[in-house]
Amino acid sequence: MLDHAKQLASTLGAAFAAACCLGATAAVSALTAIGAGFLINDAFLIPLYVLLLALSLWLLYRSAKAHGGLAPFWVGAGGVTVALAGLWINPILVYAGLLAIIAGNVGDFLRGRRRTARAV
Repeated sequence: MLDHAKQLASTLGAAFAAACCLGATAAVSALTAIGAGFLINDAFLIPLYVLLLALSLWLLYRSAKAHGGLAPFWVGAGGVTVALAGLWINPILVYAGLLAIIAGNVGDFLRGRRRTARAV
């Protein structure tokens, strides 16, 4: 269960970094309110975004491999590619890619639950 919490946290972190990169008012205001206004600069946000996407994908790979199939990982890998390219192409692609990563995580979680239920 801890791995799934890590996956969710890294994906949500990537979503927050993407929202800041895209200039979402709520995300930028939240950073400013906690005194982290220096993070609004894309020179900090884009590497953070890439790092969080990579972490999410790595955790999804480990979990999917342990659950006996890499299909959720490949969904997540496609999502990471779209989410990363979307920063320069279209903001809707960022959110679509993040949604695909979340779908891969949910698919992996359900696969793990089914495998655990069969083992009992």
